[in-house]
Amino acid sequence: MFSRKISNTRHITAKYLADRQPYPSQPAYVTDPKVAAPLASCLSRTFETSQRDCAQATRRRLAGRLPVILLALVGVGLCLLPFVLATGMYGYLQIFEHIIPNVHVGEVDLTWLRISEAATEINTHYNLARKIQVTDGINSWQMFPSELGLNVNGYASAQAAYEVGRFNSVTENVSQMLTSLRDGWQVEPVVNLDPEVARSRLETLNSEARKPPRNASMTVQGDVVQPVPGELGYEINIEETIRSLMTDPTNVMINGQLRLILKPILPEVDDVSSVLAEAQKLLETEISLLVYDPVTDETIKLPIPREELGAWLTGAVGDSGLQIGIDESKVADFLTSQGPTLGAGRWIDATKYSQQVAQAIGTGHVPTIIANHLPSTYQVQKGDTLLKISWKLGFPMWKLIEANPDLDPDKLYYGQLLQVPSKDEMLPLPVIPAKRIVISISKQRLMVYENGKQIHKYVISTGIDRSPTQPGIFQVQTHKPNAYASVWDLTMPNFLGIYEAWPGFMNGIHGLPVLSNGVRLWANILGKPASFGCIILDLPESKELYKWAEDGVVVEITP
Repeated sequence: MFSRKISNTRHITAKYLADRQPYPSQPAYVTDPKVAAPLASCLSRTFETSQRDCAQATRRRLAGRLPVILLALVGVGLCLLPFVLATGMYGYLQIFEHIIPNVHVGEVDLTWLRISEAATEINTHYNLARKIQVTDGINSWQMFPSELGLNVNGYASAQAAYEVGRFNSVTENVSQMLTSLRDGWQVEPVVNLDPEVARSRLETLNSEARKPPRNASMTVQGDVVQPVPGELGYEINIEETIRSLMTDPTNVMINGQLRLILKPILPEVDDVSSVLAEAQKLLETEISLLVYDPVTDETIKLPIPREELGAWLTGAVGDSGLQIGIDESKVADFLTSQGPTLGAGRWIDATKYSQQVAQAIGTGHVPTIIANHLPSTYQVQKGDTLLKISWKLGFPMWKLIEANPDLDPDKLYYGQLLQVPSKDEMLPLPVIPAKRIVISISKQRLMVYENGKQIHKYVISTGIDRSPTQPGIFQVQTHKPNAYASVWDLTMPNFLGIYEAWPGFMNGIHGLPVLSNGVRLWANILGKPASFGCIILDLPESKELYKWAEDGVVVEITP
């Protein structure tokens, strides 16, 4: 047993020495037990020391490599971190039903929102706060989407955003989520369009956007008429614009702009060369307008300057082809400008007469224009009563009270300023310029005029002192063969109503009245005041006047 141990030790020692020595190992044979035992002990201690040296060397090598190992572990952890975070985020989003970060509906960021929250954000942004710029390339208008029939379905759009990263395979869901995190994910809003609402708004807008064409016209250079070419106009092509809107309403909503499609409007007349000679002849004719004032029975002549008339000339298509036309808008401007030149608070209703004047000049016949009158004021004088003022101004008292609603008729004071209505209010019907009735209260006479000449003169009776006839400028307003006055139980033949003494109570001109018992009144006192405010004629004369004076004839009553 001992010799086997020695043999093993010898072999180990020999191998160890062979490994450690640079020269070839030599076999050693020890046969003496006294020598072998100490030698074996020494060799054993040497081997243990060698093992410790090896362990220390290994630890030193490991210590040198530790930073590299730690860095490698950190690298592996960092590589796995996105996967871990993505997996965690994916799980969180699937459980708590939030929209994936960086998902947008148009301009609206829906990161981490629930569907209901996202729908509110979308609705506020697009339907409530957003405005669409509508432009024709020249003009622009700002409109809410609802005005154009546009509406973003907030819930449907939010649902589409919520579906990003869901309802596919896990791989596709995670891929969509990572793409959204890195690059963002755009979802188009779900846009609804009501074409009829859009059509209605565009039709209204067309009145603003439309540019009418300009017909060819003429101008005067020196004394010669020169042609001015016409110009194209344009308007909104409503059907094409709606068709474009229906093709891509989403793009309009996202970009906030709608481009209107226009269509040209051709001028009715684009060349007036063929009527230049006729226009030259008209230009050389002196033309004046006649303005008649029914209050003063005055006719005022307004010459039309040649350069003004030349600016009015244009071409027009008539039944016989191209003919001379007159620009109504320029006529209206001229009439408006001439009103102040008439004086006495008079003016011309250009809206009423511009078309008549334009048509008349083209045919060589100029109509008579009726002057209008502005409201005025009156300052109360010493000794004035409302009755005296109404007599002086030519208005029934109730008209002055109507114009001054805060007026107390019994408490007038010196210097008080009263509003006086326009005298036109007593002339509600179109005036007949060629006929006029003039009544003199002081002379108890009625004169009839036609074309400025007196053709009749009648003896009359006006109102008595306690029920007088009102002076002023009035008008024949009604015809009644037999009017009945219940207050006095009178029938008044050939009645011409001329003014309301009080609202609903008409005074007029008529023949000798008859009581219900058949008695005819006042036949023997004509020429003196006798009535309760009306103007009374003998029967044959009243019948003659009744037929001659149509509604609209001016009746002038003087004190």
